[in-house]
Amino acid sequence: MTVQIVAITTTNSDVGSALDKYLSVVGPLMQSAGAKIVSRFELRDSIAGDNEIKYVSVIEYTDVESVKLVFDSDEYKSLEEAKRQAFSKYQVSTAVTM
Repeated sequence: MTVQIVAITTTNSDVGSALDKYLSVVGPLMQSAGAKIVSRFELRDSIAGDNEIKYVSVIEYTDVESVKLVFDSDEYKSLEEAKRQAFSKYQVSTAVTM
């Protein structure tokens, strides 16, 4: 059974090498887990509420084990400092269709 993941992020204004490091690790991890980006959005003008969130991505994993392959890996866990430097908002959640 596939698993949908929603990533809600905002990058810091001076992301530089921290974002490059994050992407260079997460990209190959996702690829090895067979994950695919279903859709990606850049949020522009907020109609209601604040403008704190900049990006929303929906990623599909083949199963729970492939999600764990990425998020439980030592490589992903080593990114805490890069995430802190690159993102002012960073939330990754599982999603279910309602």
